[in-house]
Amino acid sequence: MPSSSSREAQDRAERERLLPNENERNGPDNQRTPSSWWTPRMFSGCNDPNSVEEDEEDGVPSRYPKRSSSKFWIQSSTYLVILVTGIFLGLVASKMHREIKASRGNGFPTEAGYPKIPPPSGLPRPPAYLVNGTHGAVASEEVTCSNLGLSILKDKNGTAVDAAVTTALCVGLLNAFASGIGGGGFMVIRIPEHSPLPHHKAREAGIWAVDFRETSPAKSQKEMYGEKKAGRVAAQNGGLAIGVPGELRGLEMAHEMYGTLPWEELVMPVAELAKRYQVSRILAKRIRSMGESWMKNFDAWKQVYAPDGQFVVEGDWIARKNYGKTLETIARHGASAFYEGEIAKKSVRTIQGYDGIMDEEDLKSFKARRYPAIHQTYHGKTIYTTSAPTSGGVMLGILNLLEPYNFQESSCLDSHINQHRLVEAMKFGFGARSEVCDPAFAQNASRFDEFYSKEWADAIRPLITDNTTHDYKYYGLVHDTPIDKGTTHLSVVDQWGGAASVTSTVNGIWGSKVMDPETGIIFNNEQDDFAIPGAADQFGLQPSPWNYPAPGKKPLSSTAATIILNDDGSLHAVLGGSGGSRIFPSIVQVILNLECGYDISAAIERPRIHNQIVPQITTIEVGPEGEDKGLSKSLRAKGHELLLFDVNLGIAEVQGVILDNGTLWAASDSRKHGVAAAY
Repeated sequence: MPSSSSREAQDRAERERLLPNENERNGPDNQRTPSSWWTPRMFSGCNDPNSVEEDEEDGVPSRYPKRSSSKFWIQSSTYLVILVTGIFLGLVASKMHREIKASRGNGFPTEAGYPKIPPPSGLPRPPAYLVNGTHGAVASEEVTCSNLGLSILKDKNGTAVDAAVTTALCVGLLNAFASGIGGGGFMVIRIPEHSPLPHHKAREAGIWAVDFRETSPAKSQKEMYGEKKAGRVAAQNGGLAIGVPGELRGLEMAHEMYGTLPWEELVMPVAELAKRYQVSRILAKRIRSMGESWMKNFDAWKQVYAPDGQFVVEGDWIARKNYGKTLETIARHGASAFYEGEIAKKSVRTIQGYDGIMDEEDLKSFKARRYPAIHQTYHGKTIYTTSAPTSGGVMLGILNLLEPYNFQESSCLDSHINQHRLVEAMKFGFGARSEVCDPAFAQNASRFDEFYSKEWADAIRPLITDNTTHDYKYYGLVHDTPIDKGTTHLSVVDQWGGAASVTSTVNGIWGSKVMDPETGIIFNNEQDDFAIPGAADQFGLQPSPWNYPAPGKKPLSSTAATIILNDDGSLHAVLGGSGGSRIFPSIVQVILNLECGYDISAAIERPRIHNQIVPQITTIEVGPEGEDKGLSKSLRAKGHELLLFDVNLGIAEVQGVILDNGTLWAASDSRKHGVAAAY
């Protein structure tokens, strides 16, 4: 956001210049049509190497062509080609619309490139647990890890960050399909003014974001996954899919800022756990549901997950011995043991053996980044989250759009019109998100601040029509963005009011499917979150050039680790989620539910709705109570294409802790069989 009054005045004048008058804003039958003025490219914050090229003669950007007669026929021919192409794409889109409509309730159409999703089963949901205490709480997706983190708070008098380090490493061990030291992520931490920290650290009191997102290796190229090269599959599986891991550098940085216990005491309990632990329901489910027969073809995987030739099942005892030894080394020698020395050499050897390009210098040079968390107010509270390349700013923008509706005074999300407004706000959020990229590679990173400004929301809100939804182009979607996946989240609060909201990931389930046999490390496939040049999606949207791979670049992320403060500055809530592109919309819905008086468990467990513009489908979770036919009828009447699916699929999960009148309440999402802990 602009830091000076003069900058604010300039921005305000620019926005007023760009905003339409009422006649421009309203089309036939008073339906607003933003296509005449909604031009997000003019604001673009990220560098598009293909969109602005200087003319050799006078330096004028080539996207503003000079009107020379010698170019007339070339331009005319080009326009004709574009017209014919547009007609063709229109016919394709029309056909796809019919296919989607015909598949209503039965899953995404295979023709559109989306997998089928099982319809609602009517089966009972897993139990949801609400725990409480007065001193500390940990909410993670694994009960063993929640309890292990709580022991750091309770038995060792540790801080929220101390507990978060142990809990994150624990989840990465037990649920290795989602996270681990071979991945990366983001966190937001609250360092309270009154804490056990030495005086010099206490001066850092406040709310900080820590960015430990994986980076693209130094030998990366924009065209490295192009059709003439490796292709998209190489960004998903194998060595070329692996970004430089950042988890340990991120945990290390947070520990230096707000940790009191020795690093070794935080890591060693997880190293011990690696010697023998029990297969959970979600781990068995992930192995079974993915049909991971490939595991049996690689000894490193087979020894852990199919030691007798058959895949392990819930309740079996297994071990990750090599991984445990790696954690022991890291416990004794710190995070640097991962980035330099024998572990680094072995990791690079394995990655390059699977055609990867990462080298030891990539690991050695990786650095986490910290900065004051971005924030915005919402109904008297202040919400802190992470900036680009995450979707934290977009999440704040969605809340800004919804703020004047006062859901708590209008039946909350039980109201059909409020559900429609939520979906529409979500879609404008995804439109804005299509411009987000790594700020280090942005032409105008301040553009990202506009997305969570009140002014942006005030300009967009009139476009939310209560009687109808709109075509995808209406929402400012300028480019296709990859759909990220997987991930884990944990939320921690300590006895001093310190807090940690940590989202970590290896991206896809089992990441790149590369495990180093000597260290036991499972590596991410974060490179799949980059766009690939030259391949339009089924709606004709070109991939975002702002999100192409580049040396040292971080791909776009859907995460939004969150901490919320009351108007007096006291802690209110710690939230975050997993589940790819559904992460930040899920957090928004939990915040709305909390505002409407639900406890943290109920706020998390309530069925959710989702729409990310492409595909043009609104998905609705359905529990054992069955479909809300009134809601479905209302949304369809407004033009929404609906897909109903079973809430038990566990596509997106939220973990949260709230502080209410001196009592901590914590809950983990039953969609992933999570259980929180508190004392």
